[in-house]
Amino acid sequence: ESRPPPGDLASLSELDEASLLVGLRERFLRQQVYTDIGDILVAMNPFQPLPLYGREVSERYRHPQTGTLPPHIFAVASRAYHAMLGHRGGGPRSQCIVI
Repeated sequence: ESRPPPGDLASLSELDEASLLVGLRERFLRQQVYTDIGDILVAMNPFQPLPLYGREVSERYRHPQTGTLPPHIFAVASRAYHAMLGHRGGGPRSQCIVI
């Protein structure tokens, strides 16, 4: 079995369209519908219910250490919230999330 693609496709040795599409496809087939590409979160519609949004999952992403959990929309929300409050150093900063 081949090694799964990383959660952050920006870490691929070759970062081109073909590599990104292969990585996204492999992650999708493994039901890993969230993928980081640097600071960008790509979300793919799994076309089926997945256990990704319960309270237990939400709690894991409340105060995550960078890179310790798989990519998830909860991680994006947590980073934005903590940056808004100034918990990331440098004081409070306005945040914007584009969906």
